[in-house]
Amino acid sequence: MQDFHHPMILPATASGMRGQYNAEAHRATYDHISSILDNEPASANTQIPPALVFYAAQNILRPTLILGQIPDLLDCLAMVDTFRRYAVEVSSVALSWQEYYAKELSSDPDMILLTERELKKIQDYVTNDERDRLHYILVTKNLCLLHVYYLMTAPESCMLAKHLNDYFPGCFPGHDIPSKLLFQHGLSDSEKQTMEEAYQDCKEWILDVTQWEEEHEQEQEQLLATLTVEQADAAFQQAFREKFPPPYSQEELVSDLEHYLNTVERMIRRLEDYFPSAKVLERLKRAT
Repeated sequence: MQDFHHPMILPATASGMRGQYNAEAHRATYDHISSILDNEPASANTQIPPALVFYAAQNILRPTLILGQIPDLLDCLAMVDTFRRYAVEVSSVALSWQEYYAKELSSDPDMILLTERELKKIQDYVTNDERDRLHYILVTKNLCLLHVYYLMTAPESCMLAKHLNDYFPGCFPGHDIPSKLLFQHGLSDSEKQTMEEAYQDCKEWILDVTQWEEEHEQEQEQLLATLTVEQADAAFQQAFREKFPPPYSQEELVSDLEHYLNTVERMIRRLEDYFPSAKVLERLKRAT
């Protein structure tokens, strides 16, 4: 099972301050995570240090959301939700033992039960499981759509088809290539329906953009002939953004994502405090 006390080993170049963007540090961090995923499946048994995943996600979000790294962010979020689901599992087991030992307390006077405050926190983790899962699915869907929007005018726009297949597997009849993104694994039927509805909206939007592009090119043909490639590209991007505003406010989406990340990070830290691992307990004994 996932050990939240797994040692965190950041790549040397990734040990800078969270709020300071460093492209080399970012790439080293994501390469490090990828190297772990290549050897271990992303499940509750995966020994990826949670601190590393939170670090990677936060550094995509701040100081400014790096739109080109949304696929990396989606994988980070999928791992965070794996940590959350395991934390809920641990909490559920803890509640069962709490109930059992509360009845057997007289037989073991040394038994220490959870305090009322601790018990309330753990009960909330279990109670809010469905709500937190829905929060994760919705921010995942919104990130997919925002990345599609970004790719329409991005230098790497040639990768649009690949990412569409990753976000909406089966969207190209006859070319059903399995998605490599972690969030696709273990979706419920209702969650798949949410992504299917998002795809239908996305498909209609892409058709509208394609039609607009053709009309725009015809209308601006003479003007474009007088512009340099750089000027024509800048003019197109401006016209595109005026015609098609982003599907979501980036700042609101980042705030939503940070709320989810902070919720799970606090959950993990509290459970580590309530139920220290054997190694941590041993270190505490040696220190006293």
